[in-house]
Amino acid sequence: MRAVPARTLVSPKPDKKEVLLINHLRYVVAVMVAAVLIYSGLWYTAAFQAEKDVVAKLAYWRDQGVRIEHGRIEHGGFPYRITVTVENLELRTRSRGLEFSAKTLLLVSHLWTPNHWIAEARSTEGRIAKGSTRFSDGFMHGSYRLHDNGKTLIVINSHGTDDFKLEKLLGRTPPALEAWELAFWLDSSEQKAESGLYGTRFLDFKITGGTADSKLELHGGISGPLVTDWQKKALAAWRDGGGILEVDTIKYQAPDSQAVGSASFTLDSDFRALGSISLEKAGKGQMFGLIRQEGGTNFMLQNGRITMNGEQLMKLDPVID
Repeated sequence: MRAVPARTLVSPKPDKKEVLLINHLRYVVAVMVAAVLIYSGLWYTAAFQAEKDVVAKLAYWRDQGVRIEHGRIEHGGFPYRITVTVENLELRTRSRGLEFSAKTLLLVSHLWTPNHWIAEARSTEGRIAKGSTRFSDGFMHGSYRLHDNGKTLIVINSHGTDDFKLEKLLGRTPPALEAWELAFWLDSSEQKAESGLYGTRFLDFKITGGTADSKLELHGGISGPLVTDWQKKALAAWRDGGGILEVDTIKYQAPDSQAVGSASFTLDSDFRALGSISLEKAGKGQMFGLIRQEGGTNFMLQNGRITMNGEQLMKLDPVID
């Protein structure tokens, strides 16, 4: 009896389309894996650098005389965001020109927006000008953006005022704000002063605030040497160097009256406000408890007094003791 030879199993040859598809899939998977590895490397590099930059900035401020205390600093947010969290932050300038504290400060950016950061501060307290202005807030929101022209835009608001409390404003009892926002444009580029009388404007601002029945909007800027601390030496250098605070536009609106105007201020030799305010009022309602008539009203701040159309209103205290 003859033996039957065993059959050899031969796999069918894949056609060209299947081979092409498999090669494409391998290529796509390889590219995806490489992209993930590259993105992860870039993210971790940027996140570690962001944490180092925050630590270095706090150390720099400390070397400049700012008292700074904080807890743990750590990065996070992978994969979508780059975050740096600072716990129990407390900072204070040497002469208490600015005091600020927050239970947590969260800084947020993205790998593709390195010049734009969002800040979220919780359980905050602040004092300005040795406590003449005081506030507290459960949640405060901020934005920092560096533009290509060298100007930095900083915007700060309360994201709702349910838990915002303005305890004192320039030493006086403030109105109950329902909304507020501060916007600052810092110019780091070197520019020549437009005139010999005043220094270069280094900061522009926009301030908005509103109560239940009124709204106030201010646009202006500060010229002269940069004030780095709320002390007499720094304020005197600003004043003597041509420093001036200009409010280019004042807009006030209430149900029965509205006004527009402008103002400018500096300091006298006794560190009291020196300047003027001009308002043009429309409407029959009383404004600020002072202005009743329609038309123009001028306020003068000089010799430690505020006068309205020549009539003395109140005494001015120095902005610093």
